[in-house]
Amino acid sequence: MRIFAAFPLPPAAAAGIGTAFSAARQLAPRVRWVSTESMHLTLHFFGEVSEDGISAFAPVFDDPDLKVAPIPTILGEPGFFPSAGRPRVLWVGLRTGVEQMNAFWKLLTDKLEPLRKAGSPLSRWSPEARGFAPHVTVARAGSTPLSAEWTQGVSIPTGEFAVTECVLFQSLIGEGGARYVPLKTIPFTGGTP
Repeated sequence: MRIFAAFPLPPAAAAGIGTAFSAARQLAPRVRWVSTESMHLTLHFFGEVSEDGISAFAPVFDDPDLKVAPIPTILGEPGFFPSAGRPRVLWVGLRTGVEQMNAFWKLLTDKLEPLRKAGSPLSRWSPEARGFAPHVTVARAGSTPLSAEWTQGVSIPTGEFAVTECVLFQSLIGEGGARYVPLKTIPFTGGTP
């Protein structure tokens, strides 16, 4: 199973991003647009994990240290990866909440470290060397390339919302794009990360 951990985006924030890029979606329907139901901020991509290996995540996702306070945030400006050359990913950044998200990422990474020992489900996984840069992926280049013009005049919603959980998802690839199935959840009900 393809597994990743992420902060799901609240429906209203995701809908706001969808609305902001609705004109671009109509202009480029062959681009791989992320559905608003699937929008999230990826913390860690673990790759293929056996069904038996999923149980190894239980102690981490049940750890009370990870039940931090909800993280207030505001969406930021759109951008592209890579920033120079032919863009492959269109994303939206964050204006606020980045420090708290980074603190949670570090805490989660530390808690996952024991799962990296030889013979464990994550023995071949390692955290992203560049660290964590919170962003919401909006589209990926497909048969149609991405265009920088799509971000000109785009009005990203500026209302504050809260990130209220971290979810371990299974990614199911199929026609029409990926579908994400929640496997385990860390509710944010405690103190600051």
